[in-house]
Amino acid sequence: MFDTALFETDDPVVDPVALGHAAQRAALDLQRLIALLAQRRPGMSRSPRPHAAAPVWTWRMLLDIEEQAFGDPGFQGRHPAAVRDAFIRLADSRLPLAESDEPVDWQRDEDPLPAVYAIVRAFTHDLSVEPA
Repeated sequence: MFDTALFETDDPVVDPVALGHAAQRAALDLQRLIALLAQRRPGMSRSPRPHAAAPVWTWRMLLDIEEQAFGDPGFQGRHPAAVRDAFIRLADSRLPLAESDEPVDWQRDEDPLPAVYAIVRAFTHDLSVEPA
């Protein structure tokens, strides 16, 4: 989810522990934003709806959510540019055309995965798991 180059610095001014905490805060914030954006998609509500078909996610949908999340003024204001820029984006990945209307293949395992892909995959998996 992160470009590890952010954490590989010889700059004595940069505190790696503080940088790690900043990255963790940004990741949690991004997860919250993406989950909120994903819930707005038809069929993605956490409220149980019997016999509701799971929505088919497309690469274009993921790209739209990614643009909204990273473009959110609150997200931009809460996190330094260096931390925001360390997230792997769809355009930076080897995943299929991000602007395609093809269904998303949730079985991809590239390392590292783009943040929006990993978060939405986890979110949709959580929705599909039956409560105990």
